[in-house]
Amino acid sequence: MKYDYKRLDVASYLQSLYVDGLKKTATQSDASIEERILDIGIFRFKGYVKAFRNNLSNYSIDDIIAIHDFDKRLSSKLFSMTSTIEIRMKAYLIEIVYAITDNPFCYLLAKNYKELFTLPNESVQDWEVQQPNPKKKKEIYIHYRDYYLNTYDFHSNQADYIKSNPMVAVNTTKNINYPPFHYFIENATLGTLINLISKLQIDGNDILKLLGKKFGFYSHELFLNYLLRLKELRNRCAHNGRIFNRNFRGLKAFGMHTTFRKTIYEHKILDVYYSLHVLLGSADGFKTVDDLIDLFVLDNLVGLEGELEDFVLGFIRTR
Repeated sequence: MKYDYKRLDVASYLQSLYVDGLKKTATQSDASIEERILDIGIFRFKGYVKAFRNNLSNYSIDDIIAIHDFDKRLSSKLFSMTSTIEIRMKAYLIEIVYAITDNPFCYLLAKNYKELFTLPNESVQDWEVQQPNPKKKKEIYIHYRDYYLNTYDFHSNQADYIKSNPMVAVNTTKNINYPPFHYFIENATLGTLINLISKLQIDGNDILKLLGKKFGFYSHELFLNYLLRLKELRNRCAHNGRIFNRNFRGLKAFGMHTTFRKTIYEHKILDVYYSLHVLLGSADGFKTVDDLIDLFVLDNLVGLEGELEDFVLGFIRTR
């Protein structure tokens, strides 16, 4: 079927919602509401409207904006949780790898991967050798990346640590001053980190399995699924995606989570919220689904009251 694009401006879109029964604002001018929708974006705003469609006449434009504002706070909170997990992952990973090998450039050796592997451009582009610009003033405190680039050269390290061993492929023709593993990991994005973890195997040691054990997982496949869900959520938060009323990657439940699944749907945000607590090691505090909901409300629903709070709770746990 051919997609038939129809241009829609904010004023006419709002008017169509009012015709469908949505109440107008009780406190703001039409112009200020239009400005607010422009800031949110019509496409994103439609996602919030969709949640109200079955009972549109029971709500006002102020209610939909309140849900958007709640979603922004929720996104900020979840982003903070994902960042904590990422920091912990990097610390554990560096500890694990250096307990196995004393080669700080081990991640560049093709033999240390389960399969053919290519370092993504975004993981190495910051380490490109560039000619210094004498016109630019030097900072008193130089960032560790610049310190490394100005102090060490990869060719000297290559002779000692890589030698004649085949290196992993890299999709770049630039001159890269590859850093030691810990520098590389600290600078890596979450996507690069997960990709590397899933493929790295040093002297027969599967890094995904070892890291999974640090987080309490004894199935590395399940641990990887948790990490992929983590990446999905992190990307949506980082790029201002809508979190509310959206389905997420499913996960296999285990332990108490299996009991929770009788009440909460695996693709909804409450289930995602629980999986973050699993990775943070704090899921044992939830003895019942109500415990989980109570903390979610305390963490995220400040500012929503009465009917809107009930409205959100209905969406976060059901199909």
